[in-house]
Amino acid sequence: MGKLLKITQSKGKPSMIGELHGLVNKGDLTEEEIVERLYGKGYSPSHPAYRALKSRLRDLITTAIMDDDVYSSNYRTYDSALVNGYQQLNLITLLMNRRAWQSVKYLAHLTLRRVQDYEILPINSRLTSILAGLYLGVGFDEKQFLKYQEQADYYAEAEQVLNKVTSYYREMRRLIYAHKLLPNEIGSKVAEFVAECEPLVIKYPKVSAMQATFYIMKVHGLTLLGSYLEAIQTANRAEMVLRGCKGAGYQSLSLMALTRVECSVKLRDFKEGYLQVKRAKTMIAENSINDLKLAEYAITLGLQTGHFDYAYEQLAQVDRRALRRLLKQQHVEYWLILEAYINILVLAGKIDPEKMNGKLPDFKLYKFVNNVPSYSKDKQGMNIQILILQVIYFIIQEQYGKIIDRTDALVRYGSRYLMNNENLRNNCFFKLLLTAEKCNFHRAATIRKSNKTYQKMTSPQAKLLGRANSTEIVRYETLWEVVLENLETTSTDGRKLRARAK
Repeated sequence: MGKLLKITQSKGKPSMIGELHGLVNKGDLTEEEIVERLYGKGYSPSHPAYRALKSRLRDLITTAIMDDDVYSSNYRTYDSALVNGYQQLNLITLLMNRRAWQSVKYLAHLTLRRVQDYEILPINSRLTSILAGLYLGVGFDEKQFLKYQEQADYYAEAEQVLNKVTSYYREMRRLIYAHKLLPNEIGSKVAEFVAECEPLVIKYPKVSAMQATFYIMKVHGLTLLGSYLEAIQTANRAEMVLRGCKGAGYQSLSLMALTRVECSVKLRDFKEGYLQVKRAKTMIAENSINDLKLAEYAITLGLQTGHFDYAYEQLAQVDRRALRRLLKQQHVEYWLILEAYINILVLAGKIDPEKMNGKLPDFKLYKFVNNVPSYSKDKQGMNIQILILQVIYFIIQEQYGKIIDRTDALVRYGSRYLMNNENLRNNCFFKLLLTAEKCNFHRAATIRKSNKTYQKMTSPQAKLLGRANSTEIVRYETLWEVVLENLETTSTDGRKLRARAK
């Protein structure tokens, strides 16, 4: 409070407001006695000068409380600066409405010093604008006016750029969720957004909100185009830029780490992905939702690259209580599909649980199907994988009748939901499974009659579309090997034999 009273002093002498504060602090004077000591006999508490002085003191006391709040509040992180900065800005606005200009100036300076380096544009823009207005209209100071007006202009322009970047980022998400364009078509549009924004964004290297939004959009656009190596390089660049911003958000940095892992999965590069997973673990809080996402990518990396033991052990380490606690039911179902694929690979002899660190629960197909009701309705999404899992399970278990009973339904499903280009590999794999049924589950006949469809499924065009299609968990080439290894063979004397995977 003493610092604030000095604002009202003139040449070091106590001011009227200082005298009022001293008299009030005595505590043994009536309001009438205080007025008499300040203005002499004949004046009452309704005297206009006294009422103005009392109002000014009240504003100073409010300012003192806010002053203590500014200093006691935590501004050590971006998030705390964001919360406390907005709180102080709201109180400053209230003081402006009371025309307490000196208090406004004092607190605006104080708050700006605490938050400015975080480059939180709405806060910095408002505070510098307030200070420029005060130095222009309340105690004109040309030097200070020019200083804060220049900063206000800078932040106003930066806000316009942030709004443009945010608008394009939201448009990218709309295009993705609408499912009206192919991923590479969306990626091309995003590349246009990036080209327009990049020259503007580069002018504001310390604005973490702008840099994070821009780089998330840029990296996502590259993944949609299938440019995964470039996406990894861009994510590395983004991390460098964000670390140069004071208090760069943990969420943005962890998102860049997850993106690098995701791109390694898309590239099916186990060595790179393995290193990126280890790197990401140092940047992501344990048992957080991002930690679960990292585990999901690690499991998928193993499944996509044929390192099935790695996938098994990564899944065995996951805290299942955290899955239920942190994820929505539909995402929990996705984890059940991952687990089902790993169990299918165990049944096919691709994984030996006895050699693994950790153990998964016993797998029951019907329990699994009952536990994924949301995805069972997602006809163009993960329901495809649920159907494939069932067919392969029945083949491994030699339950051919259950596949035959479902054949007509599978044919209708493929013709209704899998005819677009994005589902080319899904459609081809469905046809391969149906070919096995038409060939009475005989290996030689199936290989011969499925060759054309298999070549189409493994064509460059299909592979490009397949990488953008997130529903393919285990590569269909691998699953087709499992199917063929578990089909019937026929000996020279006509007896049917089984050739099981070892």
